[in-house]
Amino acid sequence: MVLILFFSGYSMGKEYSHTKIQTTAKIAEPIMVVESSPKINMDGEKEKEAYCFKVKNYKENNAITQVDLQYYIEILSETEESISFKLYKNQEEIKLEKNKTTAMKLGKEKVQEDCYQLEILYDKEKNTTDKNILQEIQIKVHSEQFKI
Repeated sequence: MVLILFFSGYSMGKEYSHTKIQTTAKIAEPIMVVESSPKINMDGEKEKEAYCFKVKNYKENNAITQVDLQYYIEILSETEESISFKLYKNQEEIKLEKNKTTAMKLGKEKVQEDCYQLEILYDKEKNTTDKNILQEIQIKVHSEQFKI
């Protein structure tokens, strides 16, 4: 029987293989900086105040973001009929929907700086109470990595 197996060309064997892969990768750093002006207080004397801020894709050491980012701006405040807002980006008015902007893009590897001005309007005629209006207004910038 051994001779039959030997002459028939039947063979048995075992194989073993091993693959070793090494990689070195860096994670891309998203950079978004919001520069803001000092706080402002409205005392009711003026009907309009302006607050300026900037959204940038670079740091002071000139490091620029390595990924595309998209962001939107949200204005958080209690609903008060006598106070309204207008937002300007580079002197052009941006439409606010429910105190939010649409998504905007910060590009990668190219310096970009978006200048904003929030105009806070106070209409004395719409104020129905004799009390002072004490209200804080917050500006939030929500960002995420741009999806292709």
